[in-house]
Amino acid sequence: MEKVSNFISKNLITLDKGENAGYILNVVFDDDLNRIQGFVVANDDTDRLYLLQKEDVKAIGADYIMTSSLDKLTLFLEEEENNPIGKCVVDTAGFSLGRVIDVLVQGNIVRRIITNKCEFFKKNIRKLGKNYLIFGSKDKKRTVAPKEVFKVSSDNLPNVYIQSAKQNSGTVSKPYRILANQNSIIGRTMQSDLFGYNNEIIAKKYDIINQNIINRAKMHNKLNFLVYYSK
Repeated sequence: MEKVSNFISKNLITLDKGENAGYILNVVFDDDLNRIQGFVVANDDTDRLYLLQKEDVKAIGADYIMTSSLDKLTLFLEEEENNPIGKCVVDTAGFSLGRVIDVLVQGNIVRRIITNKCEFFKKNIRKLGKNYLIFGSKDKKRTVAPKEVFKVSSDNLPNVYIQSAKQNSGTVSKPYRILANQNSIIGRTMQSDLFGYNNEIIAKKYDIINQNIINRAKMHNKLNFLVYYSK
């Protein structure tokens, strides 16, 4: 399985002409968050967003993503990508399970959701809403077993456990649209601390985003987090 964050910031290369078509800025999921439908590609030269369908991806390597040609890119006009990253998870009893920080996929199939407190199977998503992700079984007769919720245990994330909403309450605002041009992010104010994979600081709360912060975020494949965590 692979983390969706590993795709972010990778350059897209065409096989026919060896051109750099831009970089991956976001991931597009289907309405039920079952699978990846494609990637949002940002091109700073044209200042536009493009959509690359998942079936048009020829290879996803450690450094680059490959497609056959620029003809596979279409203009991306949708404002919603059904991306859960940045959204708060609330269970049906009203408890917070944290904020989504990553998604685990196998091929293009969504397997698990990772928050800053825990991780759980995709099947335990009751509803992916506009502002919140609701955790719980769609079957009213079935309750979610404790073994289906895991503490986060990763080299890239701190070990934490689920806390109640009273212990760690929080709200999430309407997600901002992903912006094509990096320069359009410059000058925005961070609303939360953003950390790298080894817990090094990328940007602090109330920092004004500049090119250095953008460069650090790209190095950690967290460029899209600058948009979610700033305004």
